[in-house]
Amino acid sequence: MDSKIGTLGFLGFGNMGKAIAKGVVAAGIVPASGILIKDPGLPADFAASLAGQGYQFAESEADLFSRSSVVVIAVKPQTAKAERDNWKALFASLNGSGKTYVSIMAGIKAPWLREIAPQGSVVVRVMPNLGLSVGQGATAIATEAASEESLRIVESIFQSCGTTVRVTEDQMDAVTAVSGSGPMYVFEFVEAMTAAGEKAGLSREVAYELVQQTVRGSLELLKPVDGVPSATPDEWSARVRSPGGTTAAAQDLLRAEGFRDMLGRAVLAAKKRSVELS
Repeated sequence: MDSKIGTLGFLGFGNMGKAIAKGVVAAGIVPASGILIKDPGLPADFAASLAGQGYQFAESEADLFSRSSVVVIAVKPQTAKAERDNWKALFASLNGSGKTYVSIMAGIKAPWLREIAPQGSVVVRVMPNLGLSVGQGATAIATEAASEESLRIVESIFQSCGTTVRVTEDQMDAVTAVSGSGPMYVFEFVEAMTAAGEKAGLSREVAYELVQQTVRGSLELLKPVDGVPSATPDEWSARVRSPGGTTAAAQDLLRAEGFRDMLGRAVLAAKKRSVELS
């Protein structure tokens, strides 16, 4: 066990919580016995399976907060708002020295939680995305009021199931729009390409397989090689495009129809809604 983390608690153990716990255990950062869970909504059979793997369960929220060195708060935002006064009273009775509270709640800003957190504790807001569930998450970590040590602890947790970046709190709405909602943009693209392949004469199965692998291969091309940055997306597009060729015909239409502008408007719409919700 990483002595800097100690016991890792989870208030809420839905898809994101499960993915994080799976990642840290697989990476050897925290053993299953170092995971403490409080989620009354867990199905009995799933809870029994977790217990069989060594996971621990807190008797109450007070038990979870007092026994954990780092607590991942993974409940729904509306639950947090409804429980705010109860948490405030509970936190007031706890010693927060050395503890880190990690919020992955969408739309809940760090200052909101920091106002009620125990004295001496650190609150860090993060925004992961769906890729976390397959070990390929993109997680942004807000750095305000967080020590370097706490940031490194949080990074070690989320790097076990993807990559992390550091941002400021006021950038979190943009993060939500780009990577939080981002998987949807990719899924929409894949579905549109697959449907287009069908219209062009392929079976759905063949089109779907070709599109998925094309996306995977294209993303691999964008990765650095031996520390050397790859060509940019625009540079790769230029390499694929031949004057008067098939790629040029497709790219010219995308540009004429405002493909990039449309995607940009979608991101800004998501950001606007994020601001409204928070």
